Amino acid sequence: MSIKNDKFVLNVSGNGTVKQLILRDDPHKMNWVLTEDYLKKADFFSTNKLFGQFNFVIEDKIYDSSSVQPIIKQMGKKYRVIYDFHSYIVEIIYDLESLSELVWTIRVTNSRKISVKLQSFGIWCSFNYAMYRDTNVLKNVFHSAAIFPTISIDYTKLAVMRRTTDVASLGMYQLKGRTNSLGSYCDFSNKFLEDASPSLDGVIFHQLVLSGNHSGEQDWIYSKDQVVLQAEETTEWKYVIKEVTNQEDFYKKGMAIGHPKIHAPKMVKINQPFEISIENGIVQFIEAVYKKDDVLVQTSLNKLDTNTYGIVFKTAGEHKIIIHFEDGTSDLIVINVMDDLKTLVRERVNYLCETAYNHEIKAFLPLSNQGESVGKMSLILKKNLIDTVDKDQLLRVEESANLYVKQKWFEDGMLGQPKKVYGDFYRVMDFEYIGHLFFLLSQFTEDQLTMQKPDTYLLWASQVVDLRINPELHVDMREKEESEMLGVFFLYINELLTALEEKKIGEYEKLAKLWENNLFKILEEKSTLSAAMTEHYFDNAGFGPAAASLSNAGYLEECKSYGSLVLANIGFSNDFRAQNPDRWWEALSYMIHSLWGGITAAASLDLFLALKDPQYLEASYRAFTGVLYCYDTAATAVKSISKGEAVSSYAVASPHYNRIDLSKERFGQETFAKDGGLFARIFSEEPNQTSDWDMGEELVAYLERFGQSAYCYYDNDNELHGVNCSIKFEDNKVKIMSMAPYPKHIYLLKEGELSQLDGNGHVAYISIT
Repeated sequence: MSIKNDKFVLNVSGNGTVKQLILRDDPHKMNWVLTEDYLKKADFFSTNKLFGQFNFVIEDKIYDSSSVQPIIKQMGKKYRVIYDFHSYIVEIIYDLESLSELVWTIRVTNSRKISVKLQSFGIWCSFNYAMYRDTNVLKNVFHSAAIFPTISIDYTKLAVMRRTTDVASLGMYQLKGRTNSLGSYCDFSNKFLEDASPSLDGVIFHQLVLSGNHSGEQDWIYSKDQVVLQAEETTEWKYVIKEVTNQEDFYKKGMAIGHPKIHAPKMVKINQPFEISIENGIVQFIEAVYKKDDVLVQTSLNKLDTNTYGIVFKTAGEHKIIIHFEDGTSDLIVINVMDDLKTLVRERVNYLCETAYNHEIKAFLPLSNQGESVGKMSLILKKNLIDTVDKDQLLRVEESANLYVKQKWFEDGMLGQPKKVYGDFYRVMDFEYIGHLFFLLSQFTEDQLTMQKPDTYLLWASQVVDLRINPELHVDMREKEESEMLGVFFLYINELLTALEEKKIGEYEKLAKLWENNLFKILEEKSTLSAAMTEHYFDNAGFGPAAASLSNAGYLEECKSYGSLVLANIGFSNDFRAQNPDRWWEALSYMIHSLWGGITAAASLDLFLALKDPQYLEASYRAFTGVLYCYDTAATAVKSISKGEAVSSYAVASPHYNRIDLSKERFGQETFAKDGGLFARIFSEEPNQTSDWDMGEELVAYLERFGQSAYCYYDNDNELHGVNCSIKFEDNKVKIMSMAPYPKHIYLLKEGELSQLDGNGHVAYISIT
């Protein structure tokens, strides 16, 4: 029997879990919770993690909802689900008595005559985070959601965002009690090595940690407090679930129920002014907590105006900013105070050339069969193109390109003859990284290069890209299909075609026609959004490049369908580490993935440049902020890395139940080799297999965008916003100061027109009339 109000339909199963939650006016009738029926159909077995199931620990004894048959009472538009553990009673209430929202209450009653500590308490809120095993992409688009957490002291909320911005999503807001963290568990299936493409699907279950230490990770930022259950008393947590249309509406609905809204810059530089302002609440004071020399330091921010505070941070690393309100509640944000990014880039490139380069085999370690590993070389080249040229660094890349890359991926170094480096097949997508490597080499002058002329590298780039996008050059169906999938070559293919045409090198017309045919194929299949498929059934490695490729080619209306997927994919949160593009495979958890986080961020900026919609600009910038965390050597809440080192992944969830040790932690994918199975075949624990084999390409994308450009724009209320820059009002003008490590351009978006401001790219001025 269902209960309903004007907005929701809800049904509870016999074991007390939510088996159906539907928005009544949803044309797709998406079920917003994971169900036992789907899990069984997809051969997943984690049926003890459905919405409403829980476990807790008291006096070292574990209590689990699956061990008790609950009593379920329907009272009008309300379900009461009661679990009796004799000494303790857990009651869960689903209340639709309001016209347009669902109120979810969790109560724990201690029936004993003594108080006890709730050592841990986690309840599963398993919204429908599913990657369906279905080539019907629209099923994933309209019937699946990403979960973006905002964990706070008194104002926790979850954005449960459908995988397109074209239809409504959900927001869940804390009304009572505190939430320590959001954990997750992943069930998945992978047939990558079984010659199956798409090959990957899975589900992620999410758990609210209401009491206790959520894991043993180094993250010092979030509470691990244990709730005390008083004798013969009841402790209560309460959340409300509402329909939301987009990110702006998510925050608006939060403010309507008393949640504050915090305004602060996405990226913060050391020794530069930081300002924060608060809407919806009377601030008592604001403090910052950070770690210095392994000691937590607290400092107060200075009041600048009503509910506006500022400070200059002198220490790099994660900072927790706690806002204390006069009513006794508190909210927080987590920012990253970063050292000079130019130094970060230089140290990374120096490390690759001085530590990671193997002179004997002419390769940059770690070795990998995947073309992503070539991205390290592209980063070295990009740094040398926009910074001081180091001929020794350039020579190492040339040696590797000529003597290692060509021989590894091609038979006898012949670019038209791919080598089956994966046993009985090769991966067409590897060639887009190799093509980028050759194209970047072609941009150097003849006197800077040693082994080949620039035009030779340009010709090689065209040949490899031909192999990447031309199905006629392949025999097996897997390779033919992959050649028509999009990838990172959207970053450079237009520039490559322009260079080929200008220099009359290679088969420009053939390549241009192939590329146009690929674009037409995307356009023809726009209604099915099939370009979202790669090796996955739904993948930002597909729809990110699709959206950017269409926008860069001038298909402005057509790119919006994929653009809505990009917007829905990039998270937003009070914590910079949870605002990255949604991806899960490399971590088995919601994660920062350096490569595809950066590529999706780059696609979002390209969409902004084409569509002039600031949503894409803001999404791109906050995503890149998360990606840079993988390179940050000043981080204090994760395992430290040395100058120039990097990792490919950061798991946002805590606890990460698939691998507790990876909770809120940075790591390289080789860590999964110890899990055996498929992972042991893909990854290696050999000494030369370190954490960064698939990194570099995303930093090239960053350097080509926010690495050189800053942006400001006027919103609908004529308020000026800065992205990758700071804004200072001076009499009748505004001073714009770029935060780009290699500043060249400052742009202004006003009334739909994007123009470059006068100046040297470091500083520009806008007149106030």
